[in-house]
Amino acid sequence: MRHTLSAIARMILCAAGFVMSIYGSVQLNALKSPGFRELLHESSFWVAAVGGLMTAIAFEAMRRAQVPVAPAPQPAERVPPVTSVAPDEPSNEPSNEPAKDERDERPADQADKLSLVEVVGLAAGGVIGSGWLLAVPTLHESLGEAALLGWAAGGVLMLTIAVVMVEFGLISQRTGGLLFHPHDAFGPLVVIILAASLWISYAINPAAQAAAAVNGLAEIVPALAGDGGLTGIGSTLAVLVTAAIIAFVLLPRRLVLRTNAALTLLKIAIPVVFVVCLALAVPAPLTGPGPAAGPTSTGVLSALITSGVIYAYIGFQAPLDVTGEVRGGRREVARRVRWAVYGTVVGSFLLYSALQLVYAEHMAGSGAEHGTSYARLTDAATLSGAPLDWLVVLVRIAAILAPIGSGIVFTYALSREVYALSAERYVPSGLHEPRASRLPGRASDSFWLILLVNLVLALVVLVAVGGDWQTMAVLNTIPILILYAVTCVVLAVRSDLLGTGAHRLLPFAAYAAFVAIALVVNESAWDRVWKGVAVIGWGSLVLLVLPWLHHLRVPGLGWYDAKNHGARLVSRDPANRPFVVLALYLVALTLLSAVRHRIDDDSVWSVWSLRALVMIVASGAFVLLVGAGRRYLRQTRLTTTRP
Repeated sequence: MRHTLSAIARMILCAAGFVMSIYGSVQLNALKSPGFRELLHESSFWVAAVGGLMTAIAFEAMRRAQVPVAPAPQPAERVPPVTSVAPDEPSNEPSNEPAKDERDERPADQADKLSLVEVVGLAAGGVIGSGWLLAVPTLHESLGEAALLGWAAGGVLMLTIAVVMVEFGLISQRTGGLLFHPHDAFGPLVVIILAASLWISYAINPAAQAAAAVNGLAEIVPALAGDGGLTGIGSTLAVLVTAAIIAFVLLPRRLVLRTNAALTLLKIAIPVVFVVCLALAVPAPLTGPGPAAGPTSTGVLSALITSGVIYAYIGFQAPLDVTGEVRGGRREVARRVRWAVYGTVVGSFLLYSALQLVYAEHMAGSGAEHGTSYARLTDAATLSGAPLDWLVVLVRIAAILAPIGSGIVFTYALSREVYALSAERYVPSGLHEPRASRLPGRASDSFWLILLVNLVLALVVLVAVGGDWQTMAVLNTIPILILYAVTCVVLAVRSDLLGTGAHRLLPFAAYAAFVAIALVVNESAWDRVWKGVAVIGWGSLVLLVLPWLHHLRVPGLGWYDAKNHGARLVSRDPANRPFVVLALYLVALTLLSAVRHRIDDDSVWSVWSLRALVMIVASGAFVLLVGAGRRYLRQTRLTTTRP
């Protein structure tokens, strides 16, 4: 706890110093050629100086915190050796070999593992991207004064999912846990669907963030974007930015993580400064009729995906992708991951809500229309009689850097997931095997090939959708929601691994989150739902068919040596039933969304009747998946998920 509070204090000190430096520097810029004596009498000079000193001290403290300290010798927790023994074949022979968890309690390479600051940087850096820049105006346009309900509904859903994923994910602290917990519970065929969902979602994210960054730059260079989206020049620049994001992850790992932590700090500080200044500023007199009345709950649910609310929240799971790389023993890892994930979800809700409040307050006075950028809100607002034009610079910096930072987090996490998939032969083993490399700090490396494949996939999607951010946000959101939903079912299947007390309530939270995800997807626009499910289907088909073609020795596919899991579909394999149930559930969810789109009667009876049907279908799918998972466990005689 002491180390955790110390790390948080260092980050707060650095953020406060950064804000003070910016504020003091802006105030000093208003002075015309002041002399040295005049500077000494200006309070803004001392604010900037003290802020700079605080930032320097905080950075030095964070740097020193990265220096590994040899841990004092202490007895390791006794954890029984992990086996995969059938119930009728117990193994009671004593072994002098220490358990794997005991051996790994204090690994020798702790200095190379992730600190709390870096874990927080992954969680918060994945969330604070382009979502807050583009979702707040869109949500205001959709919901009016009820926009806060959208952030509250999304925050509650994401926090419930986060609790389920974190608490179960910490049972097995290993990289790639988001996919291999489902492997333990359902078998490889379900993992094919989830691998396609995760790979597509994560690979699209850098392209979506690059498009958002170029849109932000278009406020300075209008030739980059028009009414129909990015222009040819803008699309070309988005391609280059996508390539730069992916290439950056090829730099030495420690440099990538520290740079991301610094970018995350900057991404948090800028919107905080913006909120504080506009909250204290005096808005222009109201010239219009005032905000429109908020819509019903139907609008709130449909806006969660359509307006980008869920997209703005996703990314908190990044530490769960790399749990095996976090510094410390099992308890320390759990503490760091919980602080990072829970703090990110709650903090992002508070930040987004504050942004929504100041946006609604100042938008009417700015004379701007719905969907305006944040920069326009400062046109008529004043703070202590002084204009707030300088905030425009901060907003434009954030509009470029925030998406890029989020893209770096998703790219880093995806490279680790694909590495784990390759090691288990879900994809070609060539993505796992190390190769000679001239990358700085990496004499032997396999990640460059993984990132090259991800770059090709991201660019294909970017070109296919013409750089449209909203389309890419949907293709990023629907697959990741399906991944979240199946993770909730995994917890219910493996509830025997949960401890006592509050952990026994997690299956109920998992069920609630699963049904809530179904309702959110059903309330979304039809064109968004079918596109999201379609990319999952196509991705799953590719991962199933290519190994089968390799098995048939089709020319040109000799390199694709992934396991032919598709052959299980024509056998009595126990992995078939969970796969079929999940596939049929996705089809049913898509059809229900089509029905929702076709309903002409918007009466309360029609809406709630369909919602009740969605809840029944989702509840039935949850029960069937849990039953299929437990049946799979009995037939495969798996006794634990611990590595």
